[in-house]
Amino acid sequence: MWHFAAVSVSKHQRWPLLLHDQARLEYGRLLWGRPSAKARLLRHWADERHPYAQRFAETYRPWVEKVLEAKEQADDALDEELSRHGLSLRVVVREIPPVFGSFY
Repeated sequence: MWHFAAVSVSKHQRWPLLLHDQARLEYGRLLWGRPSAKARLLRHWADERHPYAQRFAETYRPWVEKVLEAKEQADDALDEELSRHGLSLRVVVREIPPVFGSFY
């Protein structure tokens, strides 16, 4: 049996996201808007026990923060800005580290 991932695409969107990436972006933004949740996420993602901590700290932290701080209405402009740096909104969303483990 074949399963195909659905994609969430608006009529002007150039960077379709898989549903789990769209959820990561939307829930990330919801949590990011709460100062205590934002601090907890940053502590978790920077923790040496997190498998993506080094990659996040060295490469993607400023981009992830920029994406999570942005309003949904600015996503197309944000994607254009990221493309000038060799990235895309889709790439950065996929680099939002997951939350897991007993150390969250």
